[in-house]
Amino acid sequence: MRNYKFRLYPTALQERQFVETLDGCRWVYNYLLDRQPLSREDMQFMLTELKITEPFLRNYHSKVLQMVCHQIDTANKALRALKKNGHKIGKLRYARSEDYNSFTYNQSGFDITIDNKLWLSKIGKIAIRLHRKVSNIKQVKVKREGKKWYAIICCQITMPITKFVDSKKSVGIDVGITKFAHDSDGHEIGNPQFLKKMLNPLKRASRRLSRRQKGSCNYEKAKTRLQILHEKIRNKRNDFLHKVSRYYSKHYDLIFLEKLRVLNMTKNHSLARAILDSGWITFGSMLRYKATQVIEILATNTSIDCSKCGNKVPKSLAVRIHRCNKCQLVLDRDYNAALNILQRGLKSLLLMEREEVTPVETERSLKQESEATGIVR
Repeated sequence: MRNYKFRLYPTALQERQFVETLDGCRWVYNYLLDRQPLSREDMQFMLTELKITEPFLRNYHSKVLQMVCHQIDTANKALRALKKNGHKIGKLRYARSEDYNSFTYNQSGFDITIDNKLWLSKIGKIAIRLHRKVSNIKQVKVKREGKKWYAIICCQITMPITKFVDSKKSVGIDVGITKFAHDSDGHEIGNPQFLKKMLNPLKRASRRLSRRQKGSCNYEKAKTRLQILHEKIRNKRNDFLHKVSRYYSKHYDLIFLEKLRVLNMTKNHSLARAILDSGWITFGSMLRYKATQVIEILATNTSIDCSKCGNKVPKSLAVRIHRCNKCQLVLDRDYNAALNILQRGLKSLLLMEREEVTPVETERSLKQESEATGIVR
């Protein structure tokens, strides 16, 4: 399954219909949330009765409202799973109008017309910029981002069953803050730090918004300016991450990454902003669907261990050079970490291949073969 994001250009009437659909879904969400706990079947049965008592719900496609039931049911299951694992949980909160920004057509109620427009039931044909061909569409999600509207189209595509993986085309990547990435082949990629560069305009826009009266026209204008700044930062970061992930997926078959616990790392408040600005999680997810094979390696002591002799060389974050007092190896600490990631990755891959055929399985296969052929080994 692949999701593709396309820009929508609705008319003024269609945009009002989008907003009304969002408000209708939000009303159903809050109504059902007030009557929890309910199963998904109970919520869908209640939805059928609501269409009789609340006639305005008939203006929306049935699948759109059913997906609200699915949304609540999925959130409740996630909360129960967290509670079962020992986490402290709260309750689902009511959705505000500024927080509810998407609705979903699932299985039916959508189509791409001959004149390359998106048709949605109860709304009609909407102008869309199709930058690629789509087929076998399973779901369409309409999303509002600031003043813009997007369609996220989910398609089922056929993928090759087998892929040839060349272990010689393997690389270990160490991500960081000073440098975004340093790989085992010695390539360095600087960290653009888009949020850090835009902090002053963001601060001014936030101050301007805080001084406006909430609900006024000037408040909405200031809010739009702030949304545009955040959108620019997000677009720049995604563009950078797409280009870097494309480079590695094109040139390497095996990619080894550190398995980082980013949420735990952000507890260091002096580094939290820089860590989140780097987008390591997004970079990893992009590599997983672009590259042939991506394997995560435990990040324990990758910067401390010497990549040549294995000697431990403790160092603080301020020390950027690895100097081994045993084998006299001197190199960049990020380069040393990338070499360790590559070595551990290849070692773990070798162990995985050995575990695929165990002595017990070999003995069992030989016994079955002797019984079939009548030859005693």
